[in-house]
Amino acid sequence: MPQPISRVSPNASIIIGNSGDRPISRRPELAILAIEAISSWSNVENFMLKTFVELLGGSKSLACDVYLSLQNQSAKTSAISAAADSVLSGKKELALLKVILRLANSFSSDRNKLAHWTWGESPNLPDAILLVDPRTTIDELDLSKIFVYKENDFKSIMSKNDKLCGWLQSFKFILSDHPANRDDELYHRLCKEPLIQEKLNRQNH
Repeated sequence: MPQPISRVSPNASIIIGNSGDRPISRRPELAILAIEAISSWSNVENFMLKTFVELLGGSKSLACDVYLSLQNQSAKTSAISAAADSVLSGKKELALLKVILRLANSFSSDRNKLAHWTWGESPNLPDAILLVDPRTTIDELDLSKIFVYKENDFKSIMSKNDKLCGWLQSFKFILSDHPANRDDELYHRLCKEPLIQEKLNRQNH
């Protein structure tokens, strides 16, 4: 997990990106990982689209157009949730999908920071790149809002997103009565995933 620079190296010098200056270009290996991490979320969005289309049935083209017209991740997740409330009402799969969607919302915050925050660097941290909450660039810098990203931080984001893609693919197979879900095998496998199981247990108490 990325740590604030106030904890990693509070006396480090900081260079924050500006027009014409792109600190990420001076860390090319980390820049590639950052793009791969953002790309891994694009894969998640594709699997969420497939889940929405499967829930709606009927015209796949129309379902795609409706989903892709939504402008942000929250709206897209809400659309899937609303479709599930109708299609899966009273079924055990509904609670499972709701948990997966909550985890997707949680994971999306990593992508949002990579896409919308400000990049920076520190000569004192040659193996890292900085991601800066843009709100702290307005007045005095708050070092607790400047985060140090290293190779493993990007790989962790990709790993979580890949796992989420797998969950959504399995859930789509559940919806389509795929042979892989014989005897609810995929359903039970998903319910045993540690992150999913934890949230399901909380939901049931």
